[in-house]
Amino acid sequence: MAATPPLPFYRQLVENYHSHYESLIRNGEAKPVLLWHLIALLLLPVPALLIPRRKGGRYVRLLVLACVLGAVIHFLRHRRMLLGGYGYMGGLLPAWWSIWCAVWLVYRDAEHECRRIVRTTLPESLASNGQPATDVYSNKTLAEPNTADSAQSHVENLAWQSYPQSLSQRLDWVFSLLYGMRGPEWNWRISSLDPLPPSVHAQLKAKDPSFRAVEAAAAAGESRADAAIRRRVRSALATCLRSYLVLDLIKLLMIRDTYFMTSGDMALAPPYPFTGLTAVPGLVRFYRLAVTGFGIHAALSFVTSFNPLIFGGLSILFPNAARGLTAVPLDAAWLYADTFGPFLSSILDHGLIGCWSKWWHQLFRVGFTSTGRWLQSLLPAPVASLPGVRQLVYTFVAFALSGLVHSCGSYAQIEHTTPAHGPMRFFLLQAVGFVVQGLVANLLVPRGVRRAANLAFAVGWLYLTAPAIVDDFARGGLWLTEPLPVSLFRGLGIGVHEEDRGWWCWGLPWFAYWDDGSYWGRGVRVV
Repeated sequence: MAATPPLPFYRQLVENYHSHYESLIRNGEAKPVLLWHLIALLLLPVPALLIPRRKGGRYVRLLVLACVLGAVIHFLRHRRMLLGGYGYMGGLLPAWWSIWCAVWLVYRDAEHECRRIVRTTLPESLASNGQPATDVYSNKTLAEPNTADSAQSHVENLAWQSYPQSLSQRLDWVFSLLYGMRGPEWNWRISSLDPLPPSVHAQLKAKDPSFRAVEAAAAAGESRADAAIRRRVRSALATCLRSYLVLDLIKLLMIRDTYFMTSGDMALAPPYPFTGLTAVPGLVRFYRLAVTGFGIHAALSFVTSFNPLIFGGLSILFPNAARGLTAVPLDAAWLYADTFGPFLSSILDHGLIGCWSKWWHQLFRVGFTSTGRWLQSLLPAPVASLPGVRQLVYTFVAFALSGLVHSCGSYAQIEHTTPAHGPMRFFLLQAVGFVVQGLVANLLVPRGVRRAANLAFAVGWLYLTAPAIVDDFARGGLWLTEPLPVSLFRGLGIGVHEEDRGWWCWGLPWFAYWDDGSYWGRGVRVV
């Protein structure tokens, strides 16, 4: 085990990194990212989806997708920023966005395939006569009640909403489609989410005269909805606080370790009190892989906890504002499923396959599977219909795209990284692991033996393959980022140099004004 070289003070290291970045911008070796670049990229597919296919929308969507791909390629080649994992998200998110836009602009016909669950309201007299709020097949939404109806009570229920005819409703529909990756309120919601409650199913299946039953189901569901959303928000708050503390601890461990801060060299000995791990071969690698895994898990849990906190909290504190914001029932707890699935049961019952498809976050699942399905449709029908071929296509496409997305994140960092040898190799090896486990899984019949083998294979395969991406994270400076505004451990001075102590962590600016003299080169710059 190599001796650890002296590590500069963390704050000084961060300032040196920022100085290097600023010199690249000044010298013209990299261009800055302006805030309007990000906003324009996010909004570009919206008008294309607002135009119906029968009115030329099909051709507009192809043109817009070409614009998105061109903008993303320019972004990856020339634009750099430090915000978001020291540039990592500046590559990963545009790459992912191009895949997501391709899904809804080309691979899938959102206008005819997709429906979402919305809250509908109609006068009680119509509800009693069995008139549904939304006709799924004709795609006609009940008009707003007129003045004569305003004095009577109304019945509220949930119904499917297809591509709306009204432009204002269509805009809400498109925004919900593009900016919700797991689709909890859509008919394409991912399979790893919990099933919809029975009361929701009863309302969605109703079409005609059984509306009285729907009204009863809605009332039964409403009696439990308020308590459920409050429990979900409290759970999200607990996850947020727990993840905050874990992130703070992980950050403390990282800023004391040369491996995470400057080198990405697994051969370096860890700092005290983990120096004793060097006595047992393999423990240093296991320790650093575990720290990285816990750090990524905590960061994702922390960020995704804001979805139920913001929108669920809005529905509790300001219900009228939540109803005016969108037709989606923001007070429904089933909209806010946990980001990660059950850990032990997923790995014990399914091994490496369960680790990636059931436990790990499924934020990219629809984008990957939709791309796989589209590519499979290009194969000859006799070949595409084979179950083994379908499984191989879906598996390798999903991991190849994941490798591409993470490689773009690696490429966008200003330090030396190895995108192909790091992230891409790691994710392609996971696809190989899927195939290997699938071939040997049927040989282990006893459940106890099978579960032990699943656990051993998943841990062993990740132990052997994960250094490819973990080392690349460290070399690129990903862990220099400050995810939290206030550090409890560093504020108390636990385990850090005096120069690195302090409660407040966000000392450097995130935004600044930029003007290169051209009309397109001015605006708020993302540092």
